[in-house]
Formats: sequence, C-alpha cells, structure tokens
Amino acid sequence: MRGRLASAIFAVIGTASGIGCTGQGTFDLVLTLPTDPTLRPNGMTTVTVVLTQGDQPPVATTSVLDGGKFSAGDLAAAEDVHIEVLLRDASNRIVGVGEVGQPIDIVAGEKTEVEIPVRRPFVYATDGEMLFSFDPTLDQSDTGFQGRLSGVSEPRVVVPVGGDRLAIVGTSQLSTIATDTNKPTGSPIALPGMTRDAAAVPGTSKVAVAHDGGIAIVDLDTGMVKNAAVGAVDRITVGPRADGTQVAHGLIGRVDPLLLPFGTCSGSSMIVSVSVDAPEPVAARPMPQPTSDIAADPDTALLFATLPCMGKVVKLTGGIEGDTVAFADFAPLERASVLTVDASRVWAAGTKAASAECSDGVGGTQTCSATSGKLCPAASQQGSIAVATQGAQVVVQSIPVALPARRESIIDTDDPAAQHAQILRALGTIPLDLVVLPGGQYIGLVTTSQYYIEELTSGATNILPCLDALTWDWLLLDVATSSIAQRVRTDCDLKNGPSSEFPNWACDMPPAGEASPSPYRPLSVGGLFGAR
Repeated sequence: MRGRLASAIFAVIGTASGIGCTGQGTFDLVLTLPTDPTLRPNGMTTVTVVLTQGDQPPVATTSVLDGGKFSAGDLAAAEDVHIEVLLRDASNRIVGVGEVGQPIDIVAGEKTEVEIPVRRPFVYATDGEMLFSFDPTLDQSDTGFQGRLSGVSEPRVVVPVGGDRLAIVGTSQLSTIATDTNKPTGSPIALPGMTRDAAAVPGTSKVAVAHDGGIAIVDLDTGMVKNAAVGAVDRITVGPRADGTQVAHGLIGRVDPLLLPFGTCSGSSMIVSVSVDAPEPVAARPMPQPTSDIAADPDTALLFATLPCMGKVVKLTGGIEGDTVAFADFAPLERASVLTVDASRVWAAGTKAASAECSDGVGGTQTCSATSGKLCPAASQQGSIAVATQGAQVVVQSIPVALPARRESIIDTDDPAAQHAQILRALGTIPLDLVVLPGGQYIGLVTTSQYYIEELTSGATNILPCLDALTWDWLLLDVATSSIAQRVRTDCDLKNGPSSEFPNWACDMPPAGEASPSPYRPLSVGGLFGAR
C-alpha cells in the first residue's frame, strides 16, 4: 500500500481482495478537501475507510496518518460498493467525513479511481427564513462553532447531495450551496408548490420535494422538475423497490405528538408512493393508525413509521406499494415523533411525558384529569395544571437513550443581582427533526419544549405570577455516553400573568456557548453525509 498527500488532496492506493467477488484489483482513493482553508478538517490523526455491499456487514479499515499518508489495507473486489471515509483526531472525535455519491465496482485485475469529497461534519438548521450551521468539531466557545449562511431564500429543509453540494429547499424554490466554499452555486430552481419536506434520492443528484400540491422530483444537474399531483404531502422519504428502482413515499395528514402531558392524540394519515423515474399521480392509501413520520431504508425495500398515539415504531408489511397498508410492531417508543434509517439501523426520537400536579382551587394540588390544561396568564382554577413535578424527557433509540430532563431558569428582572429566579421543569417536549451523523455516534436534534408553573397567591394577592415559556433547541447527542455533547437554545418565548409583588420576568441567558447569536425557531435539521 502507498499513499500521498498533495495540497488539498489525500490519496491512497489500495489492493482489493476479500468481500463479495473473488480476485484482486487496484484502485486510487482520492480524498479532496475544501478549497476554503477555514472549512478543511483539522487535527486528523487516523482515517477509517468503510466499505458496504448490499446487506452485508460493513468492512472498516483504520489507518494512522503519517505525514498525510495512509494505507487502506486489503479491500474487497465487489460490485455496487458504498465507500465512506471517517477522519478522527487524537481524542477519537470525528473531524472529517466523506462518501462516494454512487456505488462503485471494484473489478479484479483492473484499476479504478474513486474521488471522495471530505468535509467537516457540519449540521444545519433552518427556520424558514435563515440557514444556520454548527461545527461539532469545534468547542462551543469557538467563534466558528455557530454560523449563518447567506444567499438562500426562505430555507425550510437542507438536503446533502453527493457531499459536494447542499440542496437548500426553500418555500417555493431550490438553491444549491457548494460545500467546499459554503457559498451558493448555480441558479435557483422553481418548485411547483409550497415546500413541506424534502429528501435526497440515494446514489443520484436528485431531490424529492413534498409540497402542498404533491411530490416533485428535482434533478440538480439538469434543473428538470417532474411533479406528481397527489395532494398536500407533509413528510417524504425515498427508498428502493425490490427491483432496485427508487420510490418516493409521502405522508399525508401528519399527526403531531402531544406537547402537554394530558390530552387526546388523534387524527388520520395516508401514504402515497411515487416512482422517482416517472412520477405520476396515484391514489393514496390509508394508514391503520395516526402517523407522525416515515423513513425508508436506503438499501432495502423496507419502510418504517412512528405512531405517536400508539407509542411505537412500526414496519410496514405486505409490500411497500400494496393495495393496503399493514403494520408490524418494531419497537415501543412513547410519543414517537421522528425517525430515520442509517446503515440498516432505525433511529427514532420520542418523549417520555412529564408528571404534573393540578390545582385544587384553594391553594393546594390534586390529581390531574385527561383534559387538564394550563391557563396562564389567566388565573388558575380547580383542575388546571399547577406544576411539572418530573420534567419531560426526549428519548432517542436504536439503542434507547433517555436524555436528562431539561430545566429553564426564569429571572426576576427587577432584581439587580439577578439572583431571584424560578427553575422550571419541562411540562412537555417534542423532537421536531433528527439527523444521524456519519459513524453513528452523534445524533443532531431540534426540539421545542413547554415550561410552566401556576401563580402563587396569598388570599387575593398574586405574589408570583404564572409562567408559561416555549423554548427551541438544537442538540447534539453523544450516543456512546448517553449525554448531550452540545446544546444551543435558539429561542425562548415567555408569557407571565400579573403580580403585585414580582411582576417582571424574563428567560435567563444560557451558559456561554449555548446561546444563539440571534433568536430563531428551527423547523428541520440536516447534516453532511448524515441520515435524515
């Protein structure tokens, strides 16, 4: 094995042998870095080359970088091989990622050159007006940890395509950003409706867009848009049929999980499946239960769904395009909200509901009912929610991980020392979107949470007002340690009732590195080479 490093290019010459086909071949694996030096991975000490063929287990080879050189070891001669590269620093943190946009053939007796764009594992969040970036390779106090990308219009969903481009799907148009400069490239492509969701078509330069009139298939190379008028589609995912052709599956009538601990979860959902190559209007099929999200396995003809009212993740059975839809239980997950499939692993996020007590109307508490709700800024009354006694928790599972219950500090702004505060537990929280980052150790999430406490009275005097806060967060979950590696509170919206003693309150500022430079409310999250 030989390797070389020249300017912004890593290269490795490998010998193929072992998985899939027999025989030997050679190939040049060229890892290209961004032209902008500020975007290049830094501090890498090892490189891992991961080869996956069909449903076979991935084969990974890790080598030490020596002056920019490395050996890929003995790699397999095989057909339709997916290649992924992970660069790690001395602490084993992933600082660079890359993958081949399309499966390749490693042919015995022949030499093949493969070029892979390698980038920092940026995570992106959108709020419908702006596009924000997070660099998880940096400390949160670093000025480059959070950024904002300009030159895009009303971004709603970020879809990585091939590693060298980001498709920024706006409300009514699609733009592209070159990942080696983080700057727009080419002309925007008009969309046939108002965007609700989008997903990449694996192994192609196409993006499937869910909009209020159906499903559009957009080819980034040609600018061509093919539309299937199937009605308003809320969520979309793309996966193969048994014959390998790609299908875009759209969820109609998405049902939101409950935010508060009490209430009735209900609704009806349908699914519609459209050929990517020849999208045509087709009839939607009813889903047996209200559904919040769907996700296709990018490698096999499998489709999964989250059922928030039933508290579970299910697998669709009877064929992904049969006349009727049936479910098979896959995993329990309270208030299941969002999911994705990465390397044949299903990742899903839901919520463990909060425990709460309700007012008895005379200064004490009682058991809540199924219809109990919050009343702030109106005065509390018997049966209304008083306080969360145990905060709601986000639960992410492939291997189940329950994140620590969050708390928010609400500050009395009339206290010059800023010491008078109320600490609130989350009354409810909902995962809005998730992305699995390369390597499977980190999960990016955006969430919204409700914090609440009733007023404190003494006779007819309101001593402390009721407090009702909504927050939005970007989280980076470390699956290996079941902890939150990074968190940014992007916005906090507080309402409070009247008080004659302490009338003025505000959300406390988060710790250094956890505050957003400007407030926003994320709708979706995406990541370079990530699974969403």
